Amino acid sequence: MRILLAADVPPDPDSGAAGTEYQTMLALRELGHDVDAIWRDDLRHRIRHGNLHYLLELPWALRDAIATRCRGSAYDVVHVNQPYAWRAARDHRRRNRPGVFVNRSHGWEPRIADALRPWRRRYGIPEWRFPRGLVGRPVQWGLGRYPRWCAEASNGIVVSCSEDRDYVRSRYGLPADRVACIPQAPAGAFVETSAAAMTEARRRRVLYAGQAAFVKAPMVLAEIFSLLAERHADLSFTWCCPEADHATCRAMLRSEAGARTTFVGWMPQAELVRLYDAHGVFVFPSFTEGFGKVFLEAMARGLCVVASNTAGMRDVIRSGVTGILIEPGDVEGFRYGVASVIDGRQAAAMSAAAAAEARRYSWRRVAEETVSFYRQLLERKGSAEGP
Repeated sequence: MRILLAADVPPDPDSGAAGTEYQTMLALRELGHDVDAIWRDDLRHRIRHGNLHYLLELPWALRDAIATRCRGSAYDVVHVNQPYAWRAARDHRRRNRPGVFVNRSHGWEPRIADALRPWRRRYGIPEWRFPRGLVGRPVQWGLGRYPRWCAEASNGIVVSCSEDRDYVRSRYGLPADRVACIPQAPAGAFVETSAAAMTEARRRRVLYAGQAAFVKAPMVLAEIFSLLAERHADLSFTWCCPEADHATCRAMLRSEAGARTTFVGWMPQAELVRLYDAHGVFVFPSFTEGFGKVFLEAMARGLCVVASNTAGMRDVIRSGVTGILIEPGDVEGFRYGVASVIDGRQAAAMSAAAAAEARRYSWRRVAEETVSFYRQLLERKGSAEGP
């Protein structure tokens, strides 16, 4: 199968969405498919402002870059990341190219915006502030139309969690066979070696790794750490996030938690594996996610994950067996979940079960399920066109 993959990200295996696209490309090639790729450096970037680039430049840049590749090759599949591909999808249909156009989302933006709205109200955080809102609202309104246009113009949509799948099907009235839910996988570094044995020392060390953006609920995480520090004198905490956010996140912690929390910045995967192996509990309290790949990496290293009951966590974790699910924003529930792990009665069994479950999610499996979806779409298109 000949596949053209396009994404406005660098080919970086260590990052979130970029890592997902890069690992998918490698896995498809390992299955024997011929995969060409268009990355960020292959696309026009004359507009420096991020959202204005997405609104005014990226849809056309993707269309033109894909058209250039398609003039020299016939592809069975054109697979493009995120909804800015809507103009390329329309162009694919208009030119009646062979093959199918597939859009992949790492988090369906309208669904995530809907999920965050009540949390913004609760914490008094508006989506826009004056004067930036004078420009931001119209830009966001424009960008808000792109997911629908992309869903309607593409032959198929790939998402990573069932919440996104169900949202896309119901919101846009798409048939079930045009939307695939294909969970992501941990990178090879997290599964190359066996998970470390769960020890009492590990159980007493609690970890978070992720961005400090609102969607990740950093204020909830700070409350969880603070409450745990006040109730459990023998716990220590590590907060892994960009160094630019360390001061802001530390200020959210109450004094006892602040004194027992170590902040660390981003690091290569090999160092992150060692960080995971030194901890026993992973707390992941996001309000929502597109998938939330980091929790699966933590499971692969045998951490007992206490996570919000949403997105990929809801799909993957069997609460009480391979991790613990808590409703988003429930600080006391998270404290209780962590406490049930650190007392030692279920930690070893949960650690082993989590590591085994995470290894079921491989990039080869992602590639196989993606190819199966491609073939289903190609068959559907062939049947529609007839002999």
